[in-house]
Amino acid sequence: MKEFGNLAFDKKTMKENVPYPVYLKWKEAARNNATLDRETADSIAHAMKIWAISKGATSYTHWFQPLNGKTATKKTAFLNRDDKHNPINRFSGKELIIGEPDASSFPSGGMRSTFEARGYTYWDLTANSFILDKVLYIPSVFVSFYGEKLDKKLPLIESMNMVSKVSSKLCNLFLKDEHTYRVKAKVGLEQEFYLIDKKYFDQRIDLEYSGMTLVGSDPMVEKELISHYLGAIPERVNDFYEDVNKALYDLGIYMEAEHNEVGPNQFEIAIMFENANISVDNNQLLMYILEKTALKHDLVCLLKEKPFKNMAGSGKHNNYSLATNYGKNLFSPGKDPKNNMIFLLFLSAMVEFCNKYQKLIRIASSTVSNDYRLGGNEAPPAIISMFIGCDLEEVLKAIANDDFEEKIIANKVKIPHLGEIKTDTSDRNRTSPIAFTGNKFEFRMLGSSQSAADLNTVINIGMAEALEKIYARLEGCSEENLKEEAYKIIKEIYLANKNILFQGDGYSEDWKKEAEKRGLENYPTYLDALKAAKDARAYAIFEKVGIFSQKEIESLIYVGFEDVIKFFSAQLEILNNLIHQEILPSAMREIKGIKDYLSFMENEKLSQRARRINEEVGELLAYSEKISHLIERSEEIPDIEAKADFLQKETRQVAGEVRKISDSLEKLISRENYSMPNYVDMLKTL
Repeated sequence: MKEFGNLAFDKKTMKENVPYPVYLKWKEAARNNATLDRETADSIAHAMKIWAISKGATSYTHWFQPLNGKTATKKTAFLNRDDKHNPINRFSGKELIIGEPDASSFPSGGMRSTFEARGYTYWDLTANSFILDKVLYIPSVFVSFYGEKLDKKLPLIESMNMVSKVSSKLCNLFLKDEHTYRVKAKVGLEQEFYLIDKKYFDQRIDLEYSGMTLVGSDPMVEKELISHYLGAIPERVNDFYEDVNKALYDLGIYMEAEHNEVGPNQFEIAIMFENANISVDNNQLLMYILEKTALKHDLVCLLKEKPFKNMAGSGKHNNYSLATNYGKNLFSPGKDPKNNMIFLLFLSAMVEFCNKYQKLIRIASSTVSNDYRLGGNEAPPAIISMFIGCDLEEVLKAIANDDFEEKIIANKVKIPHLGEIKTDTSDRNRTSPIAFTGNKFEFRMLGSSQSAADLNTVINIGMAEALEKIYARLEGCSEENLKEEAYKIIKEIYLANKNILFQGDGYSEDWKKEAEKRGLENYPTYLDALKAAKDARAYAIFEKVGIFSQKEIESLIYVGFEDVIKFFSAQLEILNNLIHQEILPSAMREIKGIKDYLSFMENEKLSQRARRINEEVGELLAYSEKISHLIERSEEIPDIEAKADFLQKETRQVAGEVRKISDSLEKLISRENYSMPNYVDMLKTL
């Protein structure tokens, strides 16, 4: 295990490489958000430089996460010149703490323009620096010249501090034997993805430029669905996984599980729980490693949520919990959940938050491409609901209704040689967007290509608000009245928010009707939720708690509308390219082949086939003209929201028709003449 984390400048490496007083100052700053003085920073930077060079690093970079949800770097060489122009490796405390990338080139929602390009990156000293491709990566946050947040990480860290502060206060009302001074938001992320052979990827314009197939019929693939899930990992993929695991091992990232997923050629890898900001960092690293390692094996890793129509979509299941500095999980019900006041209060806070901030959860969990995934094939629906299990709902009902007699299910199964074994008290509901899974909440809506930062920021803020209200009512209670008042709060929260608790089938049409009766919100698309949040000022909570200013909120909404516009504008351009560069030439080759055959033999059926291909080609060309017209019209719409609305509505309609015709043509054209790999080619076993 000596080699584990050998490329990470973690707590252990820090302790081994800096003077102990310096280590203590860093530890104090990391734990208590204290200021790190320049002398301490210089000492750490020197140690980090010596360590990094010994590991083969030649440069360093501040690694940050802009508003586009990706990561960015600006590499600087250690090598410099001294006063006498001799070569020297330099890296100071100032260079460790602050960097200066161009802020006008990243999404900012209008906050930064070319004439005001200055931006700064600041070291996140709670996260491990690491070496990748001979570069020392320094995890950082990103702000503008005036301090506006231009990244996803700084809001997350601030929200973690908020939930820690109020959670600690609440814990100390009940846990008298141990003083809680910190509560960490812990996150475990399960990453789903597809793998396909690179030679097929290179022949698909749509996959290359959008990460998803915009045309393609799926016959003969359904049979793969049953046999693939949790089956034996193909040898080629196993070799890929070995290289991924080695990279994670070197970076000190704990891989927890990996397996085949439901879709053919779909896989999953989960890494262990970490503090939320570190877990987000690790997942960004994981996505990079997956894509890079796949190429080494002549594969392409597809991280988009719905690369293949009618196949299972890919998510990034976000498992969330809260733990004290003593390691106590605040979502652990224990053997007697009805009398576990800490658990019940934190459970109630989660229920209240999820019901109150449905819009924000929907937006933070999704992107335009994730809309294609939600609502089927193992993905949750767009309607926010919670599954806490029949047993816990029975407990809450009993607290809310004095005469209610709770019915706790105690299932047992008999296993040969092992006797009777007790099972969980409730089943697992894979159609639920938010599910309690024993000692954590699993947010299943998050898309596979997304950063998890936004969702966890929203969870932390919402939980902090709900917990603050609970604490305000309990802090003045005597010890004799504390439990009684806590039960009153739990009862009130349950009765006010029980509409969001649902145990049944989230895919059913009956549930949509029932959800509407309950007053739950249903936003079929990301854009629908974004517009509703803007109109209802749902983002006001960010301004209220000081995470974002009104200007920053407006920029976030603007960036959201921009994302919709870019997605559908690109889709229109790609569809036009597919029609003219791939489908039309394929159809022409097929008709020519039929013509050559008919020059020797008469065959009315083949003549009909050629005429049908020709008719459908004509329809596609008509749609190509419509696409060009739509692009021109969209460019004339000045209002960004109206433009996003127009493009989504029109593109979805025309893309559906183009796909219908294209998929019909694919079935009429021989594999010899059809230029693009089809679903059978791409999704056959690796």
